[in-house]
Amino acid sequence: MRARIVLTLLFFSLVKPFPAHSQTHSTTYVGLVSITPSNAPVLAASDGGYFKKYGIDVKPLVMSGSSTAIAALLSGDVGFITIAGSGLINAYLGGRDAVMIAGLINFAPYDLIVSKEIRRIEELKGKKLGIARFGGSADFLARWGLEKNGLKPGKDVTILQTGGNAERMAAVSQGAIQATLLEQAFAYQAKKAGFRSLMDYSTVGLDYQHSGIGTTLSFVEKNRDLAIRFLKALIEGNHRFKTDRPFGMKVLERHLRVSDVDIIQSAYDYYAPKIPTDLHVNIKGMKFLLDTTAETNPKAKSVKPEAVAVNSLIQEIEASGFIKQVASTK
Repeated sequence: MRARIVLTLLFFSLVKPFPAHSQTHSTTYVGLVSITPSNAPVLAASDGGYFKKYGIDVKPLVMSGSSTAIAALLSGDVGFITIAGSGLINAYLGGRDAVMIAGLINFAPYDLIVSKEIRRIEELKGKKLGIARFGGSADFLARWGLEKNGLKPGKDVTILQTGGNAERMAAVSQGAIQATLLEQAFAYQAKKAGFRSLMDYSTVGLDYQHSGIGTTLSFVEKNRDLAIRFLKALIEGNHRFKTDRPFGMKVLERHLRVSDVDIIQSAYDYYAPKIPTDLHVNIKGMKFLLDTTAETNPKAKSVKPEAVAVNSLIQEIEASGFIKQVASTK
């Protein structure tokens, strides 16, 4: 109970209040690891009243990182979380009941940003590259990008933990590091400031599960009908986000708390076309993450992607014709 009170207070301190809805079901909390455009389907479903439409009272909670979100999920304080594929895999490998039941961002929304004097990726040899933390999304992608271009992470290029997007950009600006991976909104601002992008990971054809909806199998078993309705609301809210530009822009403006129209517009134009309509978890993307994780954690070698990527609920909804029906509406 105390944890729930803390989470509720955190929610009201960081996110503007949502419209009051009549509750036809006890409140279900969804933990957001951070407020980014990656959470757009959840935020759109909430702002558009789609959770209410399907008879569930859902309240998003902002949380400080994947470890906090996983802990809240396992304790039962939240029913669902948005989480990176890498974070969910690490939890699963740690013996926790954690699965992904919907894919939100099935691509890597990062750019490889470098200091102004660097023009080619080969010039990173002997330089420093900043990530948020070892084992995180930026770490996986940085190593993949370097190896793809013939550079050995840790040998040719030193990889350092230098904090979040803002801290990493500041480190590049100050010369402490010469390269970093930045999520779209930060990469957009960096490029406007004259820094160079050597790679847009969203366009390199990489199967990747950046983020999705995490929960536990035990929660789904006990609340299958609620989970189905949650996903239907998510699919419908996502469709409106993708097809109703003014609505989508308003969702981003409200939750990102950014007044710069250029930043909001660039975020919408970047994410809206790329977010899948059906919200399936990308099996190949999860396999890529498992294979990468296996390099440092042998347990990942024996895990099939279907063990952590559970598409059965989405497939059930799809088989009913619901997704096709939603996709046909304007």
